Amino acid sequence: MLGKCTKFLQRVLPFVVFGALWYLLITHLSLHWATNPQYSFGWFGPVLCAYLFFIRWFTRPPTGPASSRSAKWVFWIAGITLLPTWLVEQANPDWRLISWLLTFEIVLLSLCAIYFLGGKPWLRHFAFSICFIFAVVPWPGDAEIFITQSLMHAAASVTVATLNLFNIPALQYGNVIELKTGLLGIDEACSGIRSLQATLMVSLFLGELYRVAWQRRLVLVLSGILIAFLCNVGRTFLLSWVAAENGVESVSIWHDPAGFAIMGICFLVLWGLAHRLSGAPRRLQPASLSEPTPFPRRLAVGLGAWLLFTVVGTEVWYRAHETGVTRQWSIEWPVMKDHFSDVAISEALGDERRGASWIESDGSSWMAFFFKWAAGPPRSRILARLHRPEICLPAAGYKLRMDRGTITICAKELIIPFHALDFDYNDRQVYVFYCLWQDRRKVGEQPRIRDHWDHRLVGLESVLLGERNLGQQTLEIVISGYTTPEEAEGALRRQMEALIQV
Repeated sequence: MLGKCTKFLQRVLPFVVFGALWYLLITHLSLHWATNPQYSFGWFGPVLCAYLFFIRWFTRPPTGPASSRSAKWVFWIAGITLLPTWLVEQANPDWRLISWLLTFEIVLLSLCAIYFLGGKPWLRHFAFSICFIFAVVPWPGDAEIFITQSLMHAAASVTVATLNLFNIPALQYGNVIELKTGLLGIDEACSGIRSLQATLMVSLFLGELYRVAWQRRLVLVLSGILIAFLCNVGRTFLLSWVAAENGVESVSIWHDPAGFAIMGICFLVLWGLAHRLSGAPRRLQPASLSEPTPFPRRLAVGLGAWLLFTVVGTEVWYRAHETGVTRQWSIEWPVMKDHFSDVAISEALGDERRGASWIESDGSSWMAFFFKWAAGPPRSRILARLHRPEICLPAAGYKLRMDRGTITICAKELIIPFHALDFDYNDRQVYVFYCLWQDRRKVGEQPRIRDHWDHRLVGLESVLLGERNLGQQTLEIVISGYTTPEEAEGALRRQMEALIQV
C-alpha cells in the first residue's frame, strides 16, 4: 500500500509543482495583459503554448538518457533564484526585468524537467513549445518606446503622403495628422500598430505549427512585421479619410471594426504565407510511444518545498510590514486664476482624475493633470506608469529638447521629486514637470528624500521595507510663457506651496 502511495506521489507531485510554477508566472504576466492594451493579446499565449506542447506530445520521440550532472545544478540554481525574484516582484510588478527573470527561471526549470523525463531527444522536441511563452512577455521599456514611437511616426508620414496624393490636404505634427476637419492622433487612429507584437506571436506560432525550417521562420517573422505595418498604414489612411470627409468625431464609429479587420487580414495573410513556405503540415509519427522516465523524487519534493517556502515566506514578510498609516497629499486647483477651466479626462485613467488650465498674472499658461490610484491591487502601479510625458507628448506633436533629470520641491513639509523635461511645441518652449508619488511615508517618521521615482534602488528599498501594493498618484504640470527653464522651475516652486493639500 505504501509503495502504491509513493509511486502515485512520484507521478502526481511534479504536475502539482510545475502547475503551481506556471500559475504564478501567468498570474504575474496577466497584470500587464489586463492593464496595458498593447499586450492584451497575451491571454492567447498560454493557450497556444499548451496547444503546441499538446501536439508535440503525440509526436514525441523515444526517450534518451538524462545523465548530465550539470542539468541538476541548473535546476537548483534556477529554483533557488525564485525566492529573490518573487520578493522583488511583489513590490515591483511593473519592473519588466523581473518579468523576464521570472519567465526565464520557470522556463529553465521546465526545460530541465523535460530533460529528466526524456533526455536530449525530448528536450529538443519540446523546447520551442515551452519557450513560446516569451512571445507574450512585455518588452523592455526603452526598446518598446523606441520601436512603437518610430513605427507610429513612420505610419503617420506614409499616411500623410498618401492623403496628399489623393488630394486630401493633410499635415503631420509628430504623431498627429492635421486635417481640414481637425486633428487626428495617430495613437488613436492607428493604435493597431500595437498589433506588431501580436503579429510576431502569430508568426512564431504558425512557424512551429507548420514545422517550417528556421531560415524560413525568419522570413515569416520579418514578413509579419511588414504585413502588420502595411495593414496599419491602410487602417490609418481609412480613418483619416473618414475624418476628412465626415469629421474627426466620426472616427469612433470605424475605429474598432477597422482594428478587427486589420487583425483578421494579418492572420489570414500570415497563414497563407506559412502554408506557402512549408506546404501542408507534415505528420510526424513517433518512433515509439515509450513512457517517460520517472521524475527524480528528490528534485520534485525539494522544489515543491522551496516553492511553498517562497510563496508563504514572501506573504509573511510583506504582511508583517503592512501596518501604519501613510501620509497623503492632493491638489487644489487655483480656481480664481484668469481663464481657469477644467480639462476633460478619459474615465479609464485613475480612481481619481482631474485636469485644469489657467493663466497666471505674468501671462504664463499652465495646464495640470492629477491622477490617483487607491492602494491595494498591484495593477495600480502598472497603470500609474503607463502614461508619462516622454511617451505621450511626442505622440501629440511635442518634440523633446532636453531631459533635465530630477528636481526636488519642498512644500507643506513634503519633499516631492519632479522629472523635468523641456519640449518644443508650435515654435514655443514648453516646460513639463512630472511627479509620480507612492504613499510610502508613514505618520511619525521623519521625511526621507527619495531618489528619482523610477530609480530601481527605490524599488529594492521597498522590498527591504516590506512595502507593496502602495497607493499611487501622478501630477503633470505643463508650463509655457517663460524664456528659461530656471524661470519655469522658480514659478513651479512658488505655485506648489499653494496647490499642495496635505
